[in-house]
Order: sequence, then C-alpha cells, then structure tokens
Amino acid sequence: AMSIETFHKASLVHDDIEDDDAHRYGQETLHRKHGLATAINVGDYLIGLGYRLVSRDAGELGSDTATDILNLLAEAHMRLSEGQGAELHWRDARNKRLLPLDALKIYALKTSPAFEAALLSGIRLAGPIADYAAPIKQFARNVGVAFQILNDLQDWEGDSNNKLSLGADILGGRPTLLWALALEGLPADGQQELLDLVSDNTRAAEYRVQRVRQLYRQAKVFEKAHRMVDKHQERAEAIADEIGPDELRRLLYYLVDTVLERPAAGPIPTVISTPVTIEMPSATNG
Repeated sequence: AMSIETFHKASLVHDDIEDDDAHRYGQETLHRKHGLATAINVGDYLIGLGYRLVSRDAGELGSDTATDILNLLAEAHMRLSEGQGAELHWRDARNKRLLPLDALKIYALKTSPAFEAALLSGIRLAGPIADYAAPIKQFARNVGVAFQILNDLQDWEGDSNNKLSLGADILGGRPTLLWALALEGLPADGQQELLDLVSDNTRAAEYRVQRVRQLYRQAKVFEKAHRMVDKHQERAEAIADEIGPDELRRLLYYLVDTVLERPAAGPIPTVISTPVTIEMPSATNG
C-alpha cells in the first residue's frame, strides 16, 4: 500500500511539472516553490523508494511474490507514462481535433493502470492472480475512465479549497473527452470557433473559458459526459458481480462508490484506503 501511494505521489510531482500547475492539494506545487530541478529529483526519488518498499520485504513475501508485484508495478509505470506521453503529444500538436474514442484511449492509459496495479498487487499477496488478471484489468479500465471523466467535469466547477481554476484544462491545452464531444456535436462554425478559442491568447482567459462553456452546453457535452460515467460505472459493477470471494467483491464496490462518488456540489472526494485481508479461492462466484 505504501509503495502504491509513493508511486502516486511521484506521478503527481511529475504531472504538475508537465502541466505547470500552480497548486496541488491547495498548496503551491513543488516545482513552483522549490524549482524545476528539485521537483524532478524528488519525483525520481519517490519512484526509487516505491520499488524499494517492495524489494526490501522480498524475504518475508517470498522471491516469486515480490518479483510478480514488482513486475505489476513496472508495467503500470510504463503504461501510465505512455498515457501521459499521448496527452503531451496532443497538447503540443497544432491540430487540436480529437475524437471521443481517442480521448478514452488516453484516459485508459493514464489512469486505469494505477487501479489495476493496486488491486492485483493486493491479490498477489493473497495468492496467484491468473484467474483475476483479466476481470480486474477490465474493472480498472472502466473505473479509471469514469474517474477521469469526472475529473474533467470537476474542472468546470473549480475548487476554491484546492485553488483549482475554472476551465484549467482548456487554458492548459490538455485533451479531454469534453473537448472531443464538443467537436463531435457542434456544427462546423461552432467547431471552428472552439478551435480558435483554445489558441487565441490575445483574448482574456475568463472570456475564453466562458465562451467554451457556452459551446459545451450547446453541444450537450456535460449531459453526455455524465451518461458515459454512468455507463462505465455500470460496467465496472457488472464485472465486480462476477468476482469472488465476497470480501473482494465488497472491496470493488467500495472502490466504485468512493472513487466515483458524485456529490450535488463540491469537489470529487479524496479516496481513503482501508486495509482488507482476503483469502482467495476461485475468481468466479460459487
């Protein structure tokens, strides 16, 4: 659990650098406060620490278990980097057109592997994972995509507690499903206006954000995005229903309910990890 959390914090440090975000958890980001070089070094240190937290317990875990967990973490690390790389490639490209399917592929890479690695590492501590690998991967994909869509929607609410600015994804040039849905749903003139707004730095940021919001509403982007969250949540729950034992199934439902909670107002809540001990039989009910 500590290893997973350490990797997560390392990814946040590096992500803040790549997006040049000013705040994280309501505080000034590391690279803004202490400089780029220091922040890169801290992120690299945390990555090394994450692997060390697993390898140091190889004697207690057993070499096979430790190796399997390290492989799971390394695979997730690489896929997350691929997802972030795809986002950066789009962000820096001149062509800002994006299909919803391509946005979902980026989300599946940049978010889902973290959920998958955390779950499969815990299962591996309890026993073999062969019967669980495929369903957990699909579960994590649906939860991760739904979480990222909710994160996009939160960007249009802002968050004064965490000092998150309204429309930060648009101003930062980041690819989102909302952007892709707008391009898909708007007429040609609306599409062109949207493309012009993201690249027009001569206009005030507030105007650009508000006009993009109007275009999103015209294309019914927010309603479509919420329906997609519902769809991915339903898929995740259907997968959880087919996985045993009951303790693991309840954990998966807890993860869905916590990560995908949608309050009427306010930011998406922080996920709080709860230790669970599970004895693993087969991967299916019965």
